[in-house]
Amino acid sequence: MKLNLVYEFLKSLPVSNESSDRGNITIRCPFCGDSVKSRDHGNFSIKIDVKPGEPMLYRCFRANCGISGILKSDTLQKLGCTNMNTLLELSKYNHTINKNLDKEFISRKPRNYQMVNITNQLNLVKLNYINRRLGTTLTIADLKILKIQLSLYDFLKLNNIHKLSYNYTYCDLLNQYCISFVSMYSDYLICRDISKKLITNRRYTIYRTTGVPSPEDIKLYSIPAELDLLSPVIATINIAEGPFSILGAYFNTNMIKETENVLWLANCGSDYLNSILHVCKQYGLLDVKINIWSDSEIKLNKYEKLLKTLQNRLIIREFSVLYNTKAEDFGHDKDNIAISKTTLLKL
Repeated sequence: MKLNLVYEFLKSLPVSNESSDRGNITIRCPFCGDSVKSRDHGNFSIKIDVKPGEPMLYRCFRANCGISGILKSDTLQKLGCTNMNTLLELSKYNHTINKNLDKEFISRKPRNYQMVNITNQLNLVKLNYINRRLGTTLTIADLKILKIQLSLYDFLKLNNIHKLSYNYTYCDLLNQYCISFVSMYSDYLICRDISKKLITNRRYTIYRTTGVPSPEDIKLYSIPAELDLLSPVIATINIAEGPFSILGAYFNTNMIKETENVLWLANCGSDYLNSILHVCKQYGLLDVKINIWSDSEIKLNKYEKLLKTLQNRLIIREFSVLYNTKAEDFGHDKDNIAISKTTLLKL
């Protein structure tokens, strides 16, 4: 018995050799990267012809890898599968063996919320703050493209959201003194207090747009970009701690030469590991380049540990850490950015 969609996906991979007598298919290993000398050879064997209730086992026969286990939906994603029906076919089959074996893959979709930035005195003050800080000449219209929302109440009113996540007094402060960055799935506003005296008593307030908060929530801010999974260009993930820092890196540095398949992300309080893995899982990324635009207080050894952990889950083609030697982060204009770059890995 073969799972048709899974079988067709595995057969479609650039390197796939089927052994019909043993019911196996051999491809390049998504864990170790497989043979470097021979790019048309694979050592990752998967049992695709199974009896009902029998798991689809895999094993890499490369001497310095040897990884083995049960094929699950996250492994298919590591191989580049983004088709929901294919992922669900495998996940549902694994549930017939053991309900706890494979967590069903759920691709996140953004909430269908709209943005509006009205040209009024308060919003123009906030726009001026952004342009002074970053040395940009952004317009009100540009902010919508960048998913920057100036007024909390305008956002809630436009999207018919009536229940507030905080009390009226605090929401008044957020509306008056904060600039909001709409999260990757529009389920959060990352509200940045720009007042000199930090009137909200927090630099950042994470505002849940609607619904009940969940440990599975993702509070990433992402500058909108398009990914072409069929392109031979390896995806580059640029990630910083805060929204202003990643915007400064995006507008005021020229370190990134690629223009295709480039992501710009801000953690917004999440850890780098989960943020990177989530994005790779969401978009089906296997081979990636990673640039960390770091705050100055975070030491390099933390990123060395991060790299080791990621290498067990992804194929990392390049991994670099960048510091701004003129300030604590990259959330500044060009004159206040000087880059110190350390490349920890380059294949």
